[in-house]
Amino acid sequence: MEGDLPPRLDLRCFDAVIIHYTLIACCRAYLSSEARSQLSNFRGVKAVFIQDDYRFVNDTVSALREIGISILFTCVAEKDFEAVFPEAELPRVTRINVLTGYVESALLKMERRPLAARPIDVAYRGRDVPMWLGELGQDKVRIAARFSADAPRFGLVTDISTQERDRIYGDAWVLFLTNCKAVLGTESGASVFDFTGEIKRRVEETVWSNPALPFEEVSKLHFEEMEGRILCNVISPRCFEAAALGTLMILYEGEYSGRLVPWRHYVPLRKDHSNMEEVVEILRDLPRAQQIADRAYAEVACNPENGYQLFVDHVDLAIAHSCEKNVWQRRSAYEDRAFLYASAPSLRTKIRHFRRNIIVLLVRGITHHFLRIHRKRSRGRSGTPLHYFYKKLLGLAESLRNGIHDPKCICGLSAKLIGNWWHGDAELSKGRR
Repeated sequence: MEGDLPPRLDLRCFDAVIIHYTLIACCRAYLSSEARSQLSNFRGVKAVFIQDDYRFVNDTVSALREIGISILFTCVAEKDFEAVFPEAELPRVTRINVLTGYVESALLKMERRPLAARPIDVAYRGRDVPMWLGELGQDKVRIAARFSADAPRFGLVTDISTQERDRIYGDAWVLFLTNCKAVLGTESGASVFDFTGEIKRRVEETVWSNPALPFEEVSKLHFEEMEGRILCNVISPRCFEAAALGTLMILYEGEYSGRLVPWRHYVPLRKDHSNMEEVVEILRDLPRAQQIADRAYAEVACNPENGYQLFVDHVDLAIAHSCEKNVWQRRSAYEDRAFLYASAPSLRTKIRHFRRNIIVLLVRGITHHFLRIHRKRSRGRSGTPLHYFYKKLLGLAESLRNGIHDPKCICGLSAKLIGNWWHGDAELSKGRR
């Protein structure tokens, strides 16, 4: 069944089980009822990592309680532990604050090009995040739009995008950063916590019916009173990457988990961009910009507190301490070859993954086809209905690939979205005539 553990895997051969944040604990496509039952019956230490802590909070807490976890590693600040993961709901659970990422040691071994030798003045890659994440999420789009609008006035060479097609990964991302004098950035996280999932549902319904509705209107309709009550504003791993590669950071003002100091490690940009001239002045003063980038490398990237090794040591220590308190007699541990056999997915799981990938390819092909038709009919106008529906369909396709939606559900939603677009486009055509 979907979300089951490998059928041959015997949890009794382990002292501890760690559930990674890529396994969404409250989603049965990731952890089925049977898998939760097996984890609940496991008497060893159970540790869970969570990111995106702000979504479906109540369901997550319920799943963690059902599993009977011992340790929770979360991005929520310690002062908000009780508001998000209350002790009454998760008794005897050790809650530990962690970052979303740390400095990779391999980056510190790479040559850092001087800023003067880099051809691009300012670069950025982000994405259009859901409105229900609140003001903090919108910063990722606003910084790109506003800086791009201001840059020509100062003659800056920029490479800034929030389009999914322009995303860069792996070694190409490292090369991209080393070609940039400076990179834009914001805090990661959300300023709205959706405990029941109702905010997400209502926002998506509103935006689907009216894609042009601005964020401010959607906020007033659905979550204005929740804005900023609990903040999950953390430093992005991209800040560590920029620091390690000697790239100057131009960041919106923020806390950055206490790891960065403005004007010492980065150039602060006000959220209204009212100090744009001051920021550009630093960019043009290359010796001063180089000093800031060098301090970020020495004091942030090379600081062991921000490295993966210390993070791993802390995790190991927390699990070892919990194991000492836990009276559990496990079976003999797996040997490597036996573990590979026991942890292998079943044939049924492999078939299910293959089927999902086929459906994803079909959905992508259909949506690309409709987009080409629409571009001819609308002469490539951006912001027209299909551009929004196209993004939603691709998002649904990726959700299917990750096991969040049932294939029948995806096909139904795809048909509904295309039908909505077709009706809306017909209405627009009548208006033009």
